[in-house]
Amino acid sequence: MVQDASARAGRHGGFGTGPLAYLEASIPDLPSASARAAVYIVENPEKVVRFSLKDLSGFSRTGEASIVRLCQMAGFSGFSDFKLALARELALRESAEGGTREEEHHLHAMGHELARSITRTAEALDLAVVEEVAARLRHAMRIDVFGAGVSGIIAELFSYRLLRAGLNAHAIRDITLAHEVANGLGPQAAALAISESGVTANTVEFLRAARAAGAYTVAVTCQARSPLARHAEALLPMAKLNIPAYGGYINAVPRAVYVAEVLAALAGAVPKME
Repeated sequence: MVQDASARAGRHGGFGTGPLAYLEASIPDLPSASARAAVYIVENPEKVVRFSLKDLSGFSRTGEASIVRLCQMAGFSGFSDFKLALARELALRESAEGGTREEEHHLHAMGHELARSITRTAEALDLAVVEEVAARLRHAMRIDVFGAGVSGIIAELFSYRLLRAGLNAHAIRDITLAHEVANGLGPQAAALAISESGVTANTVEFLRAARAAGAYTVAVTCQARSPLARHAEALLPMAKLNIPAYGGYINAVPRAVYVAEVLAALAGAVPKME
């Protein structure tokens, strides 16, 4: 039975427990159309609460019927019902950040969670896999790094760090250029794609095209069972966050910086002579 929106919103009052958290957790298991809508909602909640169903369909490139089914899977009667709960979750978040005590508690919680995300990412990284990726990157003639949105910022950090480690790395944020580059790569090149959700369409297509062209492909994502991971020869996992990762937040950056530092440290190391 579909629950009343106000009852559901009341039950999902805190960070990590509302409709946005549900969508984030569900993305890897959703059909591609529903996943596109879910990613758009998670990344643009403040816009979505003002959208009509037609608006969201156009911006997320998802059919209206798929969006309605997604809302029903989340426990709502339809898109309007879902928007009410979404608006309430955003209002609660803003309210929690408003008072001095609440804000102090929230900031401490955020710092703890960011530190925890780095620790959990460190625990999740398989040293043998990272060493293999580092070795392949060290011998690549060219390394192209792509990401969209906040992941584009991370892509630039990755390329900067790898470049300073002595590798020929380049960040690409323009999707048209990324597709042109990916199709022109070959066995001597490497492609590294970054997407927290692992379903960002442009990022998935970049890695798919790069692999089809013969390049060595690496995915940096929180979702091991994602379309992006399926097109990667190697996966560098990032830990999931228990704090909001949407609406302009850049809290995905610290754990990604850790992955970049580890990779650069190993890729930049010169093998000892026998």
